[in-house]
Amino acid sequence: MNSYKLFQNKVLIILFISCNSSNNFEEDIIKVEDDYINSSISKIGVKVANENPYNLLALGDSYTIGEGVDETERWPNQFKEVAFEKGIEFNDPIIIAETGWKTFDLLYEINRTKFSLEYDYISLLIGVNNQFNSRPIKEFEEDLEKLLDKMKKIIKDEGSIIIISIPDWGYTPFGESYNRESISNEIDRFNNSLKKFANINDLKFVDVTDISRRAIYQSDLITKDNLHPSGLMYFLWAQRIYNTWID
Repeated sequence: MNSYKLFQNKVLIILFISCNSSNNFEEDIIKVEDDYINSSISKIGVKVANENPYNLLALGDSYTIGEGVDETERWPNQFKEVAFEKGIEFNDPIIIAETGWKTFDLLYEINRTKFSLEYDYISLLIGVNNQFNSRPIKEFEEDLEKLLDKMKKIIKDEGSIIIISIPDWGYTPFGESYNRESISNEIDRFNNSLKKFANINDLKFVDVTDISRRAIYQSDLITKDNLHPSGLMYFLWAQRIYNTWID
């Protein structure tokens, strides 16, 4: 898809922003629309930011591979564009993620992958399928330690790892047929574990769960499958991840 076509498509997304948004978020939404359009415009033609682009490895599940959206709308790809606008250039992100993966699925794939380089930045967003499948949180925590060991072997000496919170799928239309309160409580438990893990290991942590919970009243934050984030939600994530991780 050429840059102008990409710009047209993203403008259309903005034009269809839901009119049902809470008044408390109107100013935020307007600002997001402006930022989203400016981000799209910047892709049409900008100068190279830094001489040696950074390498990003994004690890996870459907939320990282971007189930239901175009490749350009995945959060790692939009993160690259957000960073570029700020004068920091990344190569195209390397993504190791699949829909439905639990922590041990990701571990299995990392173990069978032959990495050809070390990365400047590594992100980890995993755990929703552990929660959905009622896997023990102790197992989750043990897998996190194993994942960190793997990441340390492929991160540069001056590299940075960020842990991203688990979105709350209970706030999606798909979650209507479940006990939303129970889902949110479980998601919070897993996220508390993630935050503790990040703090203990001196890793960056970013919370995107509150953004995911806006979907209950802002339908354009969800794809047509009524479960996964739209490109607009991923853009909100990309901005926050950049601000937490880089800015």
